Parts: sequence; C-alpha cells; structure tokens
Amino acid sequence: MGNASIQDVPKTGKTAQGNVLEQMRNLIRGMRLQPGMKLPPERALAAELKVGRPAVREALKALVVLDVIESLRGDGTYIKSLAGLNGGWPTKVRLARRDFDMIELLEVRKMFETAAASLAAARATKKELQAIERALLPQEAAPNDYAVLERYDYLFHEAIVQAAGNHVLCSIASSLVPLLLKSRRITARTTPEIPKIVKQHRTIFEAIRLGESELAERAMREHLQTVGLDLISEAKR
Repeated sequence: MGNASIQDVPKTGKTAQGNVLEQMRNLIRGMRLQPGMKLPPERALAAELKVGRPAVREALKALVVLDVIESLRGDGTYIKSLAGLNGGWPTKVRLARRDFDMIELLEVRKMFETAAASLAAARATKKELQAIERALLPQEAAPNDYAVLERYDYLFHEAIVQAAGNHVLCSIASSLVPLLLKSRRITARTTPEIPKIVKQHRTIFEAIRLGESELAERAMREHLQTVGLDLISEAKR
C-alpha cells in the first residue's frame, strides 16, 4: 500500500468554500490517490480544508458508506475504490445522531444482505421465490406510495434472507428486526426516488429467480449503495 502527502496537491489558493464532503472528493482527486494508497491523517486533512476535525470525521464516515475508503485499525485510512466519487454525489452530510445509527446499520446490512442475495439465487425454492415477488408486486403497483414502500421493502428483504437457507444468517437478521423496522420508517419517507428503489428491487429479484448468484449479490450491493446515498444526503423537502 502506498502513502500520499497533501503537499502533492496542486495549490490553487484558499480551499474553496462548500461542504466538506465535496472538498474531500476534490482533495482525493487532486492528490491522484488510487486504491491501496493511504489517506493523510485526520489532523492534516482538517488543517488543509480549514475545518474542524468533527467535520472531517463526518466526511470520512460518508466516504466509508460510499465504499471510497476503508479504515485499518492501528494503520490508518486507505482508498478502497474511486467508483463512489462519481455520480449521485450527496450535496451535504447531515450531522444528526440518528444518521450515525442508520449508517452503522447499513454497514451491517451490506455485510449480510449481499451474501443473502447470492445464497438465495443458488438455493431459493419456488415457494420462496413467490414470497419475494409477493413483497415486490405491491411496490410496483404503487411506485410512489411511501406507506407501501415502508411495509413491503422490509418484507422483500426479509424474504430474501429467508430464501438464503442459512439458519445462522436468519437468526442474525431476526435480532436486528427492531432496527430494521425503524430504518424503514425513516428511509421510506426520505428517499427522493421510490420508483428507482422499486426498480432495483425488481433487478435483485430477477437475478435471484434466474439463479445468478454473482449478479444478485452485485444488484443488492448497488441497491444498498443507493440507500446509503439517501441517508447521507441532505433532504430538500
């Protein structure tokens, strides 16, 4: 893994005014960082961006959700992928404590729901496929109804976990039910594009129905990435 220095960034005068997350994106690009390269320490980033360290921590948290960076305990923070720097970039990081909890839950969901989608594609029975689609059809019938999404989004993801056919995984998901239900009450009413979410659900289901494990895993990961963007973006309603 390589290291990089802020001194390598071409100087263009004072740091432009704007949100810290956008400044972090510009900094990463200006330093020409690549996957595997180490990000400068938090203190150095705060000094360069002329903001407080809490603001830098929030931006770093968002970059973790976007899969741009990863932190290695006792070693530092490294670039994981540059793909998250492009498209659908959030306009602002929200600092509400609630978002911390939601983002941490999303991190856990990304760990087990992507695997669940992959396993479901390999193992789902006809009955289990029908259960997943039963949770999908009401969403497609009412693609702009927040109440429908709130109810059936949870049922859709739960049906996929059940179809994975792994009792330990089901037990883990079961322990998270209160948090998962709470998250749906929040995200169903803050997502800017319900039709996009529903379309992603259809893509996930079709990959599972066709038995395409790799495609199902990738579709679920992209879907949860969208959820992450919604969580860290400033709602303008």
